[in-house]
Amino acid sequence: MITSTDKNLLIHNLLHDYAEKLFYFCLKKTSNNYAAEDLTSDILLNIITALEKGIVPEHFSAWVWQIARNRYSVWAGKKHKQNASESAADIEEIEIEDRTAVPEDVLIHKDQLLLLRREMSFISSNYRDIVVAYYFQGIKISDIALSLNLPEGTVMSKLHRARNILKEGMNMAREFGERSYHPEQISFCASGNQPSGLPWSAIKRKIPVNILCHTHNNPCTIQELALELGIAAPYMEEEVELLLQAELLKKLNHEKYLTNFFIVPRECQNEINEKCCGFAEQHAEVFWQLAEKALKKATELGVTTGDYSDNDAQMFFAFYLEQTIETAPFSENLYSNFKRADGGSWGLIGFENGSTCRLPSTFFNNNGNGWEGVNWDGYQTHPGDDVFGKRRYKNDVPDSYLNSTLKMIAKNSDPASFSEVEKDNLRKLTEDGFCGVRSDGTAFVNALVFQDDMRSGFHDYLNTLPEYISLLENMRDFIDAVKEIVSRYSNKYLQDDFEYYVGMSIVELRSVLSRLWKDKGFYTGESAQFCVFYC
Repeated sequence: MITSTDKNLLIHNLLHDYAEKLFYFCLKKTSNNYAAEDLTSDILLNIITALEKGIVPEHFSAWVWQIARNRYSVWAGKKHKQNASESAADIEEIEIEDRTAVPEDVLIHKDQLLLLRREMSFISSNYRDIVVAYYFQGIKISDIALSLNLPEGTVMSKLHRARNILKEGMNMAREFGERSYHPEQISFCASGNQPSGLPWSAIKRKIPVNILCHTHNNPCTIQELALELGIAAPYMEEEVELLLQAELLKKLNHEKYLTNFFIVPRECQNEINEKCCGFAEQHAEVFWQLAEKALKKATELGVTTGDYSDNDAQMFFAFYLEQTIETAPFSENLYSNFKRADGGSWGLIGFENGSTCRLPSTFFNNNGNGWEGVNWDGYQTHPGDDVFGKRRYKNDVPDSYLNSTLKMIAKNSDPASFSEVEKDNLRKLTEDGFCGVRSDGTAFVNALVFQDDMRSGFHDYLNTLPEYISLLENMRDFIDAVKEIVSRYSNKYLQDDFEYYVGMSIVELRSVLSRLWKDKGFYTGESAQFCVFYC
């Protein structure tokens, strides 16, 4: 039960920290100062009433915004019914004269022309095309109807509705949203096969990124997006269409659009990051000790390590074990389970900038290539990292067409017997660091190499280790806790891919562990790349 003191403190915080933010939320939603004031008062009243009844919110901020969204939904429903009633008016009551010359209409007196042009940039194309044709181009109602394949009555009704929208808008004090002058900064992570360049080609510019930011968990019309970003509706429509084609945006009912993937809010990241820190602190040493056993067993199975030191090889296994245990609670092919229109299997997640983590971390990407059971895989920091700064390879992964040559080298084929193309491949692989050549002229793959059934034998061994089984159980508890956090910040449209977003949202775990292994003195090298080749 909430105490009187706690209740009064929450109400004070509500009025001091949220009232203004709620008003601007309502203003963006309603585009009308009076409606925004009424809606804000309604939201505040509902929150205070709930507190007076003794409701104790576990997460006050999320609770406040959930009530705000619920009350806006109620308001929008009433507004929709009102609009539907207007649209259903008898067409005979709509006073629109069909004339061929451009009229001296009340809406376009000189002193109002600038306001009219402003409003024309915000109405949807359904209305805008008819208004331009009738008022600015002087086209008859009958001809407009014919060109748009619409009944004349529908055109007249839309024209009447457009006039009301324009008139109402011209009386408003429009304010562009914050993103019109202060674009949001988002970091992205993608997974899976990306044959057409998507999703990266669609999110290179600030405009699409900020459209996706504004429509994340916040269904918006073209007009709302135009106002928020300060971009006229005709141009906004084109941007939205491109994002729809890229499968990064989805269209809902009532001409609203919603981001089609999860952008993790910084508050959500902070909660997850703290879970990652706690898990890493508890288990970093266990992972490292288990990696030592893993390296020993792999060597017994015949796994080769190129010119890696034992410490480097153990670091690879620390990453490998973390990734194996992290993905165990999820379904198979978690990161490439999408079927995209471009033929790809990619998934995408975004991260709002500004999150915090109480432990130092270094992000290690997982990157690879593969075909027909032959693949290269590994963990790399970003170039220029000041903690793990030594790059063993020129690139993160070799070009996939070189995998066949890598397999020949792994199988101890004699380079002297190679074709000219294979010799060229070997030279490139050696120049890029993926292969080495011994003094006797024989070549080797410069990575850990698992051949044939070594990998299955290795995993059979892991499953006999009590500490490995214990880590799996602890990881499941950790994942369950993260699922609860993500569920509070995502929406119902993402539920089909919920596990994917949970898995992608815990990248900080690997980042924190990598620094703990380094800072605790377990890993004593400087390498920024740890890779494996399976053949």
